[in-house]
Amino acid sequence: MSRVRVDVHTHLGRHGTHVRGPLAEDEIRAWGRVSWDVTVEQHAAAAAAADTSIVLAFDAEPVGVVVPNDYVAAAVAGRPQLIGFASVNPTRPDASYRLADAVEKLGLRGLKLGPTYQHFHPHSKQCLDLLEVANHYELPVIWHQGTTFTRAAVAEYARPVQLDLVARRFPKLRMWIAHFGHPWMAETASVIRRHEHFYVDVSAMDTRPWQLAQALAAAAEYRVLDRVLFGSDFPFSTVEQTVAGLRRAAALCRSLGIADISDNHVDDICSRDALSLLGIDRPTVAVK
Repeated sequence: MSRVRVDVHTHLGRHGTHVRGPLAEDEIRAWGRVSWDVTVEQHAAAAAAADTSIVLAFDAEPVGVVVPNDYVAAAVAGRPQLIGFASVNPTRPDASYRLADAVEKLGLRGLKLGPTYQHFHPHSKQCLDLLEVANHYELPVIWHQGTTFTRAAVAEYARPVQLDLVARRFPKLRMWIAHFGHPWMAETASVIRRHEHFYVDVSAMDTRPWQLAQALAAAAEYRVLDRVLFGSDFPFSTVEQTVAGLRRAAALCRSLGIADISDNHVDDICSRDALSLLGIDRPTVAVK
């Protein structure tokens, strides 16, 4: 199996503490079980399959998920292979302060946003004001811009094309769209190709081989295969499952004749230096 250099998309958090209803109940309805129930130790063990992993906080109280910034900061402390990202809902009155605090006091290195979960439009003043803070600190931003299983989400906030305005407003801000923006993979590819510092990850797409094949084909057609980052979406998937899913999707592309995606292309995704692309310094062990 290809060694994964950077997994740009992982989660931790406990069911009943950080992950509650309505999302937890909808996860059972959609998948038959709760996957988002993982300890710090379980996460660290799974993350060993990659050289470096980004760990995401998530401030999505409207759907019942709050994985706090300080919880993530404590989880990555002393683990130089892990990089913590903050999450702040832009609708909070003190959103800008919370993000500055996460950077300056907690040492978090990026920002996670999910408009469909956090109930804000990407063009809203609240969002753009928070992105001014991210831009000031040169924080990379990961967006969940795509569909989701929970009925508590706001679907009209989820289209990838809505981030075109954001990228125009902040041309130097490094950003990426999670899950290839499914089911709008071609729309995602068409948006990111327009902007120098815009990327996409393949997290959780291994369970949808046809959509992942279409995503890789769209990336090839729009000539943005070099913008595709590796992400597992642990605990919903693993590094090993994601690599295997990429190989299956590449083979499907070839067998159907929709794109010439080779195993070398998959190896490129796995070995891509996402930290450099996202402007993140390599983690070091803090001296105590």
